[in-house]
Amino acid sequence: MYEKGIQTRNHLYEISKKCFYEYGYENTKIKDIVTAADTPIGLFTYYFKTKDNIVHEIYSDFYQQIDQCLGALSIDGLENSILHHATLSYIYFDLILNNENNRRFYFEILKKASNYRIAGDFIRNTYRGYIQEYNLVVSEREFDNFLFIDFGGRREYFLNYFQKPLNDSIDELVFLLNGILPRLLGIDQHAVTTLLNKGIHIAKTIDCRQIQFLSK
Repeated sequence: MYEKGIQTRNHLYEISKKCFYEYGYENTKIKDIVTAADTPIGLFTYYFKTKDNIVHEIYSDFYQQIDQCLGALSIDGLENSILHHATLSYIYFDLILNNENNRRFYFEILKKASNYRIAGDFIRNTYRGYIQEYNLVVSEREFDNFLFIDFGGRREYFLNYFQKPLNDSIDELVFLLNGILPRLLGIDQHAVTTLLNKGIHIAKTIDCRQIQFLSK
């Protein structure tokens, strides 16, 4: 992609994040994005085709920002897949759920579809790390079914979390959700509990101000 094309694509992407932040997913139309970006609608459809493709990219980029932040740190034991995921998850949910606009967007996307449809590739690779690290024997079919159970449970939990609403803390939320798959896989309960608590503690020590979900 030539330089001007990259600049145009990045501009549309950043304007989309700002529109989603200000107005939410449901109230932001493609027309709103291209108007704010002062860009022909044909360029939007050329680079992204649909609004949902940008959403997928936003989630992927957010995961990568947190992952890269953790990768740049020298924290003993963080190479453990469960510990790393718990630390990442705490930062992820803390940045989303403690910001009203991010929270609204997250809920709107969740109502529309399971986050598996949005962030499945990243999580699939993360969970494969569990299996490899703990030398587990799991068929491809079992693995897929575990993923569906995990994400289905997460979606129902969050629908309840937002609609009640629940008063669960980020600590409680991460401890609950990140414990689902390790326990389904039969990983030692005490080890899982220790790693989840340690990951939550580590996350609270990390400066995440440079990481953004949407753009203000």
